[in-house]
Amino acid sequence: MRTTLKRAALFAGVFLLTLYCFFLYDDEIIASMLVVEVFYALLSAPVLLWMKKKLHISMAQILPIAEKNQNIYVRIQTSNLSRIPVIHYQVQVRTENLFTGEICRYRMEGSVSGRKTDQLEVIFQSNHCGNIQITLEQCILYDWLFLFRTTIRLKETQNVGILPECHLLPIEVTRKTREFLADAEEYSERESGDDPSEIYQVREYREKDSIHDIHWKLSAKADELLVKEHGRPLGSAVLIWLNLETDDSLKKYRQKERKKELTPERERLTILLETAASLSFSLLEERCVHMVAWYEPQNQCVQKKQVRKEEHVYELLNRLLYVQPYARGTFAEEQYEEAFRGVSFSTVVEFRMDASVWTNQVERMRLPEKAEQIRWEELYFTV
Repeated sequence: MRTTLKRAALFAGVFLLTLYCFFLYDDEIIASMLVVEVFYALLSAPVLLWMKKKLHISMAQILPIAEKNQNIYVRIQTSNLSRIPVIHYQVQVRTENLFTGEICRYRMEGSVSGRKTDQLEVIFQSNHCGNIQITLEQCILYDWLFLFRTTIRLKETQNVGILPECHLLPIEVTRKTREFLADAEEYSERESGDDPSEIYQVREYREKDSIHDIHWKLSAKADELLVKEHGRPLGSAVLIWLNLETDDSLKKYRQKERKKELTPERERLTILLETAASLSFSLLEERCVHMVAWYEPQNQCVQKKQVRKEEHVYELLNRLLYVQPYARGTFAEEQYEEAFRGVSFSTVVEFRMDASVWTNQVERMRLPEKAEQIRWEELYFTV
């Protein structure tokens, strides 16, 4: 903008100088220069308006999922549908992390010839997880001398989910959790268990097998002793509860959020979610079926996600991008009791907004305030 004003001021100075020389000297060259300058100023506006109608700008499809600190490529295609030789333009792209509130703007300049298509590329990274909204805000067109300009409002948007990183944490799965019999409608296809209502497999009798496990009908047909192995229910032994309830400072928290700054509360929230996701990933590595749950204030209900295999972790990461804190006094506690009425867990790991981590109602640790302060290998969990 400042450059355009300087060039416009320079053009006005040249015009006034030419006009002064026109009255001072009787010269055809000076007169011709004055006519050209006048016609250029008069024709620039309609030409820019014509160019505005003949320029098509769009954003190429962006990959919907990315990781932290990974390059994200935004490609802008500009097509000149007119025969005007060269159109100079500037495109403005805005990125907003809807999770942390961070906003960045990128400006790129280019030129496109008549009946041609030009492509610009923005490359950016995000060092925080969240849902990134990429907006193609506007395009500014310039005349050939960059003296005049017009703006095209675009408002085309796409979203990219920046997944939290999963770290392998040192955890201890106790015998109580290993042998916890949880109610479930599905049973393991790889392990036997203690649920007599489901048969995992039938095999030959071995020494020390209980006589109560003998399958008498099949043993009579096979003319040998066969034993039933009971099924192992795929219920959740461990619950990871994301308690995102905040105190009265939520009003101040939201005021800071409107300023689009990364507040300490937002950074604490990203650390909390990344730690919870890492715990889920580590439990899966230990083949411990578990559940992650959180309260959604928009729908006034508790969302639950059971994690039994690797793809469930990635589904969970994607859903965590949309969680939000909520103020005290909501129905979160009542909804929690309703959602898990009659359901028991071996261990409940609760993450709170004050960066504390509780296991079965006992505070076990406090997470660091800054992401760079975390030592993942030192975050030890016992479930």
